[in-house]
Amino acid sequence: MTPEWADKMGGSVMKIKLLGSSVDNPNGPQFTASYVIEEHLAIDAGCIGFVSCLDKQRKIEHVFLSHAHLDHVASLPIFLDNVFQLGEACPTVYGSDAVRESLLRDIFNDRVWPDLIRLSYEESPFLRFVGLQPQQSVTIGSLSVTPVLLNHVLPTFGFVVEDDQSAVAFISDTSSTDAIWQVAASKPHLKAVFLEAAFPNGMRWLADKARHLTPELFAQEYAKLGRELPVIAVHIKPAFQDQVIRELESLGLPELIIGKPNEEFEW
Repeated sequence: MTPEWADKMGGSVMKIKLLGSSVDNPNGPQFTASYVIEEHLAIDAGCIGFVSCLDKQRKIEHVFLSHAHLDHVASLPIFLDNVFQLGEACPTVYGSDAVRESLLRDIFNDRVWPDLIRLSYEESPFLRFVGLQPQQSVTIGSLSVTPVLLNHVLPTFGFVVEDDQSAVAFISDTSSTDAIWQVAASKPHLKAVFLEAAFPNGMRWLADKARHLTPELFAQEYAKLGRELPVIAVHIKPAFQDQVIRELESLGLPELIIGKPNEEFEW
């Protein structure tokens, strides 16, 4: 049976919230990554398990993981505990084979956290895991989610999320990359791009080693889109936030938006 919310997804606007991750300051630095779309779909699980309202957590039924670095999965075990209930209903977690392997080996290993994947086969499930393949879209209600490989130190997906009115690209974590820009540019109803800018220009050496972007690289990547659309700078390292923001603003990009914790967008 299709849940009631699925009929509303893909309506006149797509609603996206950049979840904040600072415990004592809702407007504080962004330490982890999570986006919630239409209240029921999350991109990454850095902080979805730390949302104070459990009813809001329970609404999240689908979680897409870009990769298994801690700032993108940190709250996943806690989230799954928080929303667990007896019966067959549980969140669906989507990720690559590499993500599944890392979750099993590094998190759900009965040392860091109980093996919720194994338990889900034995008792009431904590989660269902669905494997993702590059550029094979997943349809959820009226939304389509397309994973596209990026250029990071381990297999990492960016995502293009779309309905019949809008498309939005989520591009993080990555160094210079091409495929997702080609996919995004092919969407005539593309409305915005969330793009990382991790390190200041003076730390290009570290950005290259860690396969992240600086503001200069951010501008080069954005230019691949071939048209001006809102570009939201995210994944800015908190230790260098002020400097990175200054360097981003000096680029003179008319559609630049600096992503703020708990900011909500509609397209």
